[in-house]
Amino acid sequence: MSTDETKTQAQATESTGSKDDEGVDMSFTREVRKATKDVHNLTDVLINAKFAFALSDDEVWYDGLLVFYELYKFFEANLPERLLPKELHRAAAFERDFAYFYGADWQKSYAPRPAVKTYLAALEKVAAKDEVLLFAYAFQMYMALMSGGQLLQKKRMVARKLWIFPQGAEQKQKQAEAEAAAATEAAAALNDDKDNYLAARPMPEQVTICQVGCEATYFPVGIPILKNKLRRIFNEVYSKLDQEKRAEYIEESRNLFRMNLELVRTVKGVNRANLRKLAIAVVFITSLYVAFKLAVK
Repeated sequence: MSTDETKTQAQATESTGSKDDEGVDMSFTREVRKATKDVHNLTDVLINAKFAFALSDDEVWYDGLLVFYELYKFFEANLPERLLPKELHRAAAFERDFAYFYGADWQKSYAPRPAVKTYLAALEKVAAKDEVLLFAYAFQMYMALMSGGQLLQKKRMVARKLWIFPQGAEQKQKQAEAEAAAATEAAAALNDDKDNYLAARPMPEQVTICQVGCEATYFPVGIPILKNKLRRIFNEVYSKLDQEKRAEYIEESRNLFRMNLELVRTVKGVNRANLRKLAIAVVFITSLYVAFKLAVK
């Protein structure tokens, strides 16, 4: 193959890699993701460590929803539909979940905790300054609900035996992850930034059933469709910003992850749930060990 042919092929691959399967340009998404990668990763590490064994614990799950509920409610009250389509709205679904777990009168004894009030005060200032900067928060939060939110809910429902996956579904997910890894390596071979190769990242399996008390993460519309709609809105917004405004947008995106860390730290019941699951695991392993020792005597 000639040098020109190699160059042409590399350019074509790079161009394709900047778009997802539906042809949505991912260049701006990758730019913001790269600029927020450090704080984003820190948030992921804390969530994984804090909720390692607690996902199937109702108290932890619903308290986790409570700390973020006010944020979604704020976005839906303060962003126009052209920036936040109605089909993405989640506040009413959160409220139905709370009524299921805490009771129909849950709001009578509910008050946002101090960390949530601090977050809301910050959002008020951002909204007063520029709705585009408020959209920076909403974009990340709704994308999170359609990505990590699906994964967490799926694990929780499986742990509680609320959802049995169709035969072969897990194998398909593993295959998707293997193909994503291969695509990522191909991008790296072209000197691309593999950590930001979003087109290669596997889509978490969408929660496709709506159990009572599990509505917050349920979307009746296909998540790839909703994500692409939100990405197109983001592209339209971000493309019109000058460099100074883009820097502000990125800084607010970083602030989101910083403040989310503070909210996650306030979720109640995590240590209790983790210790209980750990104790069960220790008892189980000890029982196996004792049974094995008795068997070999």
